Amino acid sequence: MQELTHFPLFRDLSAADLKIIAPLFSPRTYASESLIIRQGERATCIYLVTAGEVALKFKPYDGDEIVISRIHKGGVFGWSAVLGNKTYSASAVCTDDCEVLLARGDDLRKLLNTHPQTGRVLMDSLAMAVSKRWRDAQQQVKSMLRSGKTNLDTPTERKGAKMMNNRNISSAKEEQLKSLLEQVSAYIEQYHGGSVEFVAFDGETLRVRLGGACLGCPLSPSTLHGWVEGTVRQFFPEIRNVEAVE
Repeated sequence: MQELTHFPLFRDLSAADLKIIAPLFSPRTYASESLIIRQGERATCIYLVTAGEVALKFKPYDGDEIVISRIHKGGVFGWSAVLGNKTYSASAVCTDDCEVLLARGDDLRKLLNTHPQTGRVLMDSLAMAVSKRWRDAQQQVKSMLRSGKTNLDTPTERKGAKMMNNRNISSAKEEQLKSLLEQVSAYIEQYHGGSVEFVAFDGETLRVRLGGACLGCPLSPSTLHGWVEGTVRQFFPEIRNVEAVE
C-alpha cells in the first residue's frame, strides 16, 4: 500500500480506500529490453512504474515503429485495460531493468459494485489522469489540423462565407465540424479504440455519437467533455454545448 501513495493517480484516495485497492496490485520485475505488452494483444492489465523506464512504441500499418512516449517512475501505462478497449494500442518495452505494479482492469472496474464509494473515487482519479493525456493530445491534433489544412479552409467554407444566406453559412460550418470530428475520431480510434461521429448542429449545440470502446466505458463523459468538446471549442468557441446521443 505504501508504494501506491507515491503515484499522483491515488493522491485523492484515503487510507481506507488504498487498503481496499492495494491487494489488486502485484509487483513484477522485467529485464532491460523485455517486451511487457504487445500492440494489438488483448488488453488485460494496467501498469504502474516503480523503477526504470518503459518506452511505448506504436507501429502504423504502413510505416515503421515509432516511440510515442517514455514512462518513468510514477508513470502509468496500459490504459486500454481500464478504458474498456479490447486490445492495447501500443507496445511497451523496457529500456532498462524495470519494476512495476500491475492490476487487472476488470478487477478495478468491479470495485464499482463491491466498494461503490472507493470505486467512484478511483474512477474519478482515472478520468482526471486520462483527461490530462487528452489535453496534451489536443495540441498534437491542433498542429496536425493546421499544418495539413484539414478542410477547415475549403472551397465550401469560402463559398459559404461569401453568401449572405444563413442556410448556406450553416451548411458550411457543418462541413467544417464533420471534417474536424473525423480527425478527432481517427485519433481516438488509433490510441483508445473509440470513435466519435457528427449527428447534428443547431448553431449552439453540437450533437455527436460515441462508438467503439467508448460505449459503456465509465470514462466516456471525460471523452466527450474533456477531449471532444475541448478540441472542438478551440476551433469553434461559439459552440456552447456538446452532447452525446444514442
